[in-house]
Amino acid sequence: MMAAMRRGVGGGLRRLRPRRARDESALAGIEAEITAFGEALNSHSFSPGRPGATDAMRAELARALDAYEQAKRDFDGGRARTATLDVLRALDEGRHALACLDALLVGGPLPERMPLCFFDARHGRAVRQIRWAPPGGIARDIAVCAADGVRLAESPIPMAPRPEPAGRLSGAQPTPAKFPTTTPVSAPQPQISGEGSSGAQALQLAMPSYRPALMVFSTSERARVNLRFEDTTGRSSRLYRLSGDRTRVIARVPLPEAKKAVAFRVFAAGGQELWAAALAPLREVPRFHGEINGTGSDVVHYRGEPGPGVLRYEGPSMIQLEALDDRLAYRVTVAEGNAGEHSFQWPGRGYYQVRSAAAWSLSAT
Repeated sequence: MMAAMRRGVGGGLRRLRPRRARDESALAGIEAEITAFGEALNSHSFSPGRPGATDAMRAELARALDAYEQAKRDFDGGRARTATLDVLRALDEGRHALACLDALLVGGPLPERMPLCFFDARHGRAVRQIRWAPPGGIARDIAVCAADGVRLAESPIPMAPRPEPAGRLSGAQPTPAKFPTTTPVSAPQPQISGEGSSGAQALQLAMPSYRPALMVFSTSERARVNLRFEDTTGRSSRLYRLSGDRTRVIARVPLPEAKKAVAFRVFAAGGQELWAAALAPLREVPRFHGEINGTGSDVVHYRGEPGPGVLRYEGPSMIQLEALDDRLAYRVTVAEGNAGEHSFQWPGRGYYQVRSAAAWSLSAT
């Protein structure tokens, strides 16, 4: 019966058609999420009859399949906001079930169940807890997605006053909230945090059900970090030199291809800064047409046409702009150089990776 249920996933992927919609673009986005989850189910490597399959694994697959069917029913059943939220909750349930299945397959701990993003359920499941307060309100801990965590770190929403340490100058910026300290372990996890590192231990980040995926790597304060991904032989396959210049590190990094988990090492330059590595889907990549700026390594989505562009850089070391394919794999280097202004040609719309240790800007001319 389980196998028959799974074979039925593929046949229902593209039959979702709203009868009426007030916001066609929003409904199309939700429909695309349902379709993407169905495709993830259909392409998953687990089979209920495979050798070594356990009842727990089969139960998680059944939970994911049930959630997929529930999301389709809720989507077809109404156009109201309440029905939309029901779809998102069903998809969240299904994604968590697949994450649990992936953890069982590699013998790792089951992922912590986080709620949907506090600010908007459409952002997906939260990846971290932060301290936040509305203007004039009381500060509290809320769960947010990776993108909102980055947004609040870069442009914090006004928070309620907090006691200042003795000796702090009036008007000084508040100390960034530190991440909870955990001891990194070798078993795959959906989110990993730690304090400093010599790179002696290889950490494993469990791959999500959606692909391709990003790592959002951040530190609690100013830091210089080398992040090295490893292939199956243990040799370095991708090295990222991360720096926030005069600020804390917040970097989006493409995750290399991996079936169940991706291994990496963290090399912190002489400090004990707290850091965190979390997963994020492609929808959290910032989009732009004319101009965008940032600090440190990042991934951006250029939506303009092929033509001339300008890369401006203010850092002490070299910067590189790389074109990526739809799976975020390296395609070609389109611009590189030291501090200054560099002209280049945009190949066209798509994903691009900035490898940088300081402030930069990109524009189409």
